[in-house]
Amino acid sequence: MWRVIKKFLKLLALGFALILIAISAWIVWTVYSLPDAKLIATYRPEDSTEVLDRNGIVLTHLMLDEFRIWAPLSEISQNLQMAVIAAEDDTFFQHEGINYKAAWEALKEDLKKKRYARGGSTITQQLVKNVFLTREKTITRKLKEFILARRVEEILPKRRILELYLNEVEWGPGVYGAEASARYYFDKHAAELTVPEGAMLAAMLTNPKRFDPADHRLRLKRRQELILDLMRVDRLLTREEYEQSLTMPVVFRYEKIGQQFPIAAESCHLRFLRAGLMEIGGGARLYQAGHKIRTTLDAGLQQYLQEQLSQFSDRAPHSDTPPRLLLVDEGGKTLAMACVWGLEEGVKAVELLKGQEPDSPREYHVVEPRQVSWRSLVIRS
Repeated sequence: MWRVIKKFLKLLALGFALILIAISAWIVWTVYSLPDAKLIATYRPEDSTEVLDRNGIVLTHLMLDEFRIWAPLSEISQNLQMAVIAAEDDTFFQHEGINYKAAWEALKEDLKKKRYARGGSTITQQLVKNVFLTREKTITRKLKEFILARRVEEILPKRRILELYLNEVEWGPGVYGAEASARYYFDKHAAELTVPEGAMLAAMLTNPKRFDPADHRLRLKRRQELILDLMRVDRLLTREEYEQSLTMPVVFRYEKIGQQFPIAAESCHLRFLRAGLMEIGGGARLYQAGHKIRTTLDAGLQQYLQEQLSQFSDRAPHSDTPPRLLLVDEGGKTLAMACVWGLEEGVKAVELLKGQEPDSPREYHVVEPRQVSWRSLVIRS
């Protein structure tokens, strides 16, 4: 009997030894396969290129799937910063990359529900996941995330980590970063966000689709109120500020009549402008270059032209009538342009404009898009 027990204990010890060897090998392999955390020191997410008029007003953006405009932390509202920290990682300025208590609570919740039900990730962990890793929910990825988060905290100061996170994170369908999300949802700069607007954006971070204001306004409002309460509890808001924020109206971009940032579907002439700039600017790489291209166009005159030519411009093209461009020139520079469909409509458009301002020094030309010298429209890039 003792021999059987002894043999069993040996097998058990061997089994434990093999398990420990396997775990050790897995940890060594995981550490060996980690990306270089030092790359975070020079990392900057690729952002969209802005096309401006001659006065610096945004006309359109050049982008692929990601709409992102880089903003330094100093140009991101403290209201948004505080709301994100309260919602995502209230111990951000105290921990060294990992909130062990939150991670343990998340692990217990996952084991209880037998699935990945709760995150528990810090802002630093979320940043390294977005920059270095994938979104797969595995133990290996989580271990990598833990190690990289600790290393990044040794490399970067907290404010730089927060700055990268707020520029990297997704806020909606193709919308990335604080500046792009402020423009997309509120038609304003990130620096201008109020407390309730900041809390609204922070509320969306956990799941932008689930908390989309266009489809789930009430759900989003409830989570916003929860975050405002967290900000009050964390003493980021006074009782008076908290109560004011609960009742302060929030107006989303789609509810506004006049909008300063063009994010919706582009007009016909802007599509040609985009193609022309791509041709002279180096192709698709321009989409992620983060440049500001200033043109000779005038946003005010452009709007006036569109209003005057609403009966001619941006109509769906006829199958046998390709669009032409009506150019408004003055002093040898093109100040505005619009699409017209066919030579006959172009002639009518020119007659209309000349009739509106007979003494104007402006000249009008109807040309094929390929005849436009796009390089002459660029002042600086």
